[in-house]
Amino acid sequence: MSQLLLRRLLLLAGICIASTCVALGDTIMENFPTAGDAYTSATNGNGTIPSGGLTGFQWTAGDSVTSAIFTDVPSASVIGLTENWTYEDVLGSGNSETWDILVNGVTVGSETLPDCDYCSSDLTLTNTISFGSIAPVAGGYQIELLLTNTIPGGGGSVAWLDGGTTTLDYSSVPEPSGLAAFGLALVSGLGWLRRRRA
Repeated sequence: MSQLLLRRLLLLAGICIASTCVALGDTIMENFPTAGDAYTSATNGNGTIPSGGLTGFQWTAGDSVTSAIFTDVPSASVIGLTENWTYEDVLGSGNSETWDILVNGVTVGSETLPDCDYCSSDLTLTNTISFGSIAPVAGGYQIELLLTNTIPGGGGSVAWLDGGTTTLDYSSVPEPSGLAAFGLALVSGLGWLRRRRA
């Protein structure tokens, strides 16, 4: 087989493989934390975030905020997320809260909400986290924020506000049309090579 022929076949195969990879990574924006999401607060009870409102104030380990199950992710797996989450910070006296971030029950990262000297200000987290593939559960994906430490009495608290968004990064399967193009090109190339050698 000539070097030129081999190069042409490799180039053709490379183009076909690239065409199958067009949709291998994408994003979708989901509303979280947002109105209707469930929260638990050991001291302020359980409930859902009201429209335009916030969770109960949270300062006890185990307090949480949980999204709905997002079933519109066109994917075999989620591989990252980007936060746009606003919270009211009333922490003081050197206290901070650490919140684990879970996707389908798997911890994918954490955020530390700082002492702001009882500022009672709305602060926003805008961070991107990448992680290993997480498969759908119950037909989709659920995000949870879970407080891991307890703030002593008088040390303040935080509350999550309605209107947050979470952008999920997902890895989709190759497009069937791209795979078909690759197969057709491979068969055509091998047939052409066979005719040329005969």
